[in-house]
Amino acid sequence: MRKIWLLYDIYMHSNIVMGCLKAKKSVFVEKPLALTQTELDAIIEEHRKQNVSLSVGLNRRFALLAKKRKKALGSDNTPVYILATMNAGFIPTDIWVHDMEVGGGRIIGEACHYIDLCTYFAGSREKAVCMNAMGKNPQENTDNASILLRYENGSNATINYFANGSKAYAKERIEVYSQERTLIMDNWRKLKSYGFKKGKNSSSKQDKGHFNQFQELIRQQQKGGKAIIPFDEIVNTTRASFPAIESLKQGKWIEVD
Repeated sequence: MRKIWLLYDIYMHSNIVMGCLKAKKSVFVEKPLALTQTELDAIIEEHRKQNVSLSVGLNRRFALLAKKRKKALGSDNTPVYILATMNAGFIPTDIWVHDMEVGGGRIIGEACHYIDLCTYFAGSREKAVCMNAMGKNPQENTDNASILLRYENGSNATINYFANGSKAYAKERIEVYSQERTLIMDNWRKLKSYGFKKGKNSSSKQDKGHFNQFQELIRQQQKGGKAIIPFDEIVNTTRASFPAIESLKQGKWIEVD
């Protein structure tokens, strides 16, 4: 089995990933992959040269209920609408996650989980993003915002990332609407379906996909084959988080390159 280098410090992610790629090592890095477009462009170019496995800890798509929801939606590329809420909880403003140069802020550093998850359910690439935030003069490191995503196949998504909600309410909730059907996931414990001929309801202990992600990563490293998340989807998710911040500054939709 090939060695995988595990990386953690957010502000160092891109530099260490670059070192791993240049050493031709398979690498797993926690999200986010990069904090700036410049960092991301360098990783893309080096990955193209070395063509080694690069995985990012976007684990939500590997959760049992996420996989069941994806199967229920089918694979016909029909546009869907996704409403995702992260009741993230309050973190004091002097904590490192809010520092754009160290932690990237909670939108780039954490909401990328749901940008990737929406991409997984939509089965398409983001093409434009718009973000609105709470307050009269919201800062770029806000953690109370709504992110709107447009996809190439006509799907749309709204990601509500809130730090001002009650701890008594579920931390994560996802609703998907498609073809007169609705699927609602509550806090990675329950999946309820409406409009399906056969019931798609399911429940389990809380599972955010960490175990399944590493199981698939180990299997891929042992047997080879495609990356557990296509590299272009990782890039698209990362790219979408940057214009979200730029959209807040400019007050308009921003295209995702």
